[in-house]
Amino acid sequence: MKKTFFKIKNDIWDICIPLYKILIPFVFIVKILEISGVIQFIAKTLEPLMSIIGLTPELGLVFVTAFIINIYAALVLFVNLLPGLEVNVAQITILTTMILIAHNLPIECTICKAAGVSIIYTASLRLISAFILGFILKIIYFNFEILTDPFTTFFTVQPPPEGFWLWLIDQALTLFYIFIIVCVMTTVLEILRQAGIEKIVEKIFMPPLRIFGIQKEAMNIIIVGMTIGIQFGGGMLIKEVKTGKIDKQSVFLSVSMLNLLHALIEDTILMALVGGHISGILFARVIFSILLSYLIFIIYKKYFNSKLNTQ
Repeated sequence: MKKTFFKIKNDIWDICIPLYKILIPFVFIVKILEISGVIQFIAKTLEPLMSIIGLTPELGLVFVTAFIINIYAALVLFVNLLPGLEVNVAQITILTTMILIAHNLPIECTICKAAGVSIIYTASLRLISAFILGFILKIIYFNFEILTDPFTTFFTVQPPPEGFWLWLIDQALTLFYIFIIVCVMTTVLEILRQAGIEKIVEKIFMPPLRIFGIQKEAMNIIIVGMTIGIQFGGGMLIKEVKTGKIDKQSVFLSVSMLNLLHALIEDTILMALVGGHISGILFARVIFSILLSYLIFIIYKKYFNSKLNTQ
């Protein structure tokens, strides 16, 4: 028991330290981007592109806020803009589906960089994928007149605290929340490992993982990332990669998959509460992400790695 306790303690330490080295500086960097007007500038630049996928400039600003800051900041802005908007359910579904793929990019792409995958690649993958899927949904919804009902919501979001010190306290609480999640996640995984349940889970997940060129040592990364997200599972991602047990192919392909498909439970429920339809925020996102992940594997296998290492 004592040995298990110290193993969990060391795992938590190894996960949290690299993660906080990324998160703490970016808390301030993102705040500077927010107050400097960078977000509004980018939103203005992307306005013509937003019209192509059927979103108004206001919804474009919400999307930009999501991918530069985070989902919750975007929702606060969305709720404040909502009274003056005339949009339908299809437009909100397009917006929320795009946000699920591309949000909190500065932090999450830096976490992926620490794991060995380029920031430019991960940011490009998520933004381009978000726009492609948004365009596909626009064609389906608009051409077939699906989800054309006017949008209404009962969703409310509390605005962030005003003043520097209140904001700082709020950020500290968020970082503490991440620490609690890491503690719970690490403890549960160790319990599952001790009970032998991990081997059962391996047998279930290994066949589909092999299809995507991912070895079994990356399984925990996939499970954690898909359930609670890249930011919470990021420390584990970095820790597992540093052990050297996961080959470069599996790192690249698992990170690619998780950038498209992560936090399936919490974020999907949140976007459903906002008003996103399940056809987009769940079904379209999952199908699109799986197909694109497989395409990335085929391209990687053909051009970057002729010899597979997926056992």
